[in-house]
Amino acid sequence: MKKFFAALIVLLIAVGAFAQFAVPRALTNYLKDSLTRLTKTPAITLKIDALPAAKMAIGYVDALHCEADDAIIGDIKLKQAVLDGSTLRINIKEIIFPTEGISRDEHTDRCLQSAGSLELSGVITEDALKDFLAEKISQLQEPKVTMTPDGITAAAKVKILGREADVQIGGQILAREGDLFFHMTQINLENAILRRVNLDKFLGDFNLTQSVKMPFGLQFRTVEMRQGEAFVKATRN
Repeated sequence: MKKFFAALIVLLIAVGAFAQFAVPRALTNYLKDSLTRLTKTPAITLKIDALPAAKMAIGYVDALHCEADDAIIGDIKLKQAVLDGSTLRINIKEIIFPTEGISRDEHTDRCLQSAGSLELSGVITEDALKDFLAEKISQLQEPKVTMTPDGITAAAKVKILGREADVQIGGQILAREGDLFFHMTQINLENAILRRVNLDKFLGDFNLTQSVKMPFGLQFRTVEMRQGEAFVKATRN
């Protein structure tokens, strides 16, 4: 009988050690791999905490902090991206036994059952918006973007009828229905032949983030225009 109780105690100690150390490490690695895939950047630092750490074995996380210098969200690059969360409930069963017949994004969303708070913030730089516009509007040549607290101006060259013209675009970044948009407020075209032509009838919005790609139910809520950048923030529903 003494040997039985001794073996039971050793087993309980082993289970406790596994729950205290192995599970948090495994959960951290899983979340880090998932966020690396979602943001398309390997340069991620992630820390999760729980007290006691053993409760992570049943999916309870007190706090999460993740940083990525260059994160791709939808079609835009975010500098200094930070994800902070508290009082998280992780679906361990979904992580170990993924539901069949669903997409990878749906699986990722199911892994987070609830959160007291979850917030993603980051910075859109002038270069990031320039690259976005150059990719979306192939006719733009040598685009330059300037951001100020009052808005955004973009200047580029385009070819019309074999001649080079200057185009100026005015706009701002908006958060709407969970997405980020580059909202154009003004378009002007100018060259020696056409002189100055107002093209405001072609105004439109470019979706920067595409909410279907946002993980964990995050939606962009606020945009703060600054000198040389836009500070954006997303929270969970």
